[in-house]
Amino acid sequence: MKQIVKYTIVCLSVLALASCHKDLDIVQDNQMTVSNMWKTSAHVEGSTVDIYASLRANFAQMDISVLHWGELRVGEFMWSKSRVVNAYTSKDVIQNTMTSATGNCSWSALYNAIDQANAVLKYAPNEKISMTAAKRSWAIGQAAFARAYCYFWAARLWGDVPLNLKPIESFDQEEMYPVRAPKAKVYAQIAEDIKLAIENIDNLGTNKYMATKDAVYMLKAEYSLWMYTNQKAGDSYLTDAESALNAIVVKTGDPRFLAKYSDIFDGRGSENKNSAEVVFALFNSAKENKLGGFNVYFTHSTPFVKPASQNNPVPIGTFQSLDYGDGYLAMLRDSRDNKGDTRVATILGDGNYGTMGDGTLTWVNKFIGDLSSGTMVRDCDLLYYRYALAVMMMAELKYYQAKYVDALTYLNIIAKRAYGVDNYYSSATKNDVLDALVREYFLEFPAEGVIWWALIRLDKIWDYNDTLKARKNDTNILLWPITKTARNRNSKLEQTEGWY
Repeated sequence: MKQIVKYTIVCLSVLALASCHKDLDIVQDNQMTVSNMWKTSAHVEGSTVDIYASLRANFAQMDISVLHWGELRVGEFMWSKSRVVNAYTSKDVIQNTMTSATGNCSWSALYNAIDQANAVLKYAPNEKISMTAAKRSWAIGQAAFARAYCYFWAARLWGDVPLNLKPIESFDQEEMYPVRAPKAKVYAQIAEDIKLAIENIDNLGTNKYMATKDAVYMLKAEYSLWMYTNQKAGDSYLTDAESALNAIVVKTGDPRFLAKYSDIFDGRGSENKNSAEVVFALFNSAKENKLGGFNVYFTHSTPFVKPASQNNPVPIGTFQSLDYGDGYLAMLRDSRDNKGDTRVATILGDGNYGTMGDGTLTWVNKFIGDLSSGTMVRDCDLLYYRYALAVMMMAELKYYQAKYVDALTYLNIIAKRAYGVDNYYSSATKNDVLDALVREYFLEFPAEGVIWWALIRLDKIWDYNDTLKARKNDTNILLWPITKTARNRNSKLEQTEGWY
């Protein structure tokens, strides 16, 4: 953490590296030139850390996060308006009625991080900059991972996207007003960046707010499974996914897999915000004035909560504008009440704590920040990757390989922690393993931006989203539109076919 603070201070002296982006109509916000930049190791190191500050700035927006981009589109089975104040956030995302006016569709801040990574990848290899080989490798590996991670989000969300690989340093660059590159070209570049990150993997370090060895291999595995399933790119991607997951996952006794699910999310007012199971996280801290995240949508306001229950256990905020949907709420309660699922206490808050109607309140009891001041502080770290996802992807991989007994081996690692019994899943038929995969993704990862992508890979999203099912044959129904703002600023951008 001290290193991050130090690097942040360094970044303030090299502001030319942090461009002000406006939906790919990108204009630098200062008059410094490249000639008086990139002279020292500190410039490179500070700019590398700033990539992750830009990444955080994207995913900590009120209407853009891993939840908005990776889970709300599961739809009304899983997500609902508040039952207390009848309020919604991102209703059009939940109902899959987005348009070019939908703010959740903005990619501007994501490209800020890409541009920052482009700058590091351009200048860090310059041996005229005096720095150790290990530190140079660290910078290159970090930038390569971050650019691959950003483009992986972009390609999954929009398909064809601008593929900028050079930093914006002048007004006459073609990168100022790019066209959408074919998604195949974007996915090929992601593979190259992952390869470059792996070439430098031994120097990445252990800071979970940046890339680590585990994070790189998890990205490679997720990318490879996506290419095999969604992009129909061939069996070689299963081989790639297996090699990546074999570098992370062990069958039993891994200390990265915590004994108690609740201990993963231990950041509620605690300095120990990064549990052993976390692989890659978004840093939030009131002490450093870095606050953000979607958890504010889950809180209730004081008039609707009995005084004795305020922050004990009901988190107090402004007002709730996002809650679990009826179908998912029933799934959680069934798993808790009839199957002994210990995860549900961490996932779901419910009980007779309210002042309205029958007094029943429900909320997402995950990623709750510090409650000690009376109103929740949005200081809980938000997760990009954790070790359990690698285990689940290994089970998913075995399913695609038709190794159903092996798939159960990994599924039962997840299930043992949840239900407290060995061999919870025993039927090794194809359909039963698929059903178990879907069930455990739903019950293990709510609000982590994981479930939407897993359901698409497993071709099961249609079973849970009637809106999408009715439009299954519509062009690009699983993609997103480009914002009107982006197209107004760059006339070369064409709208995603099928959207407006």
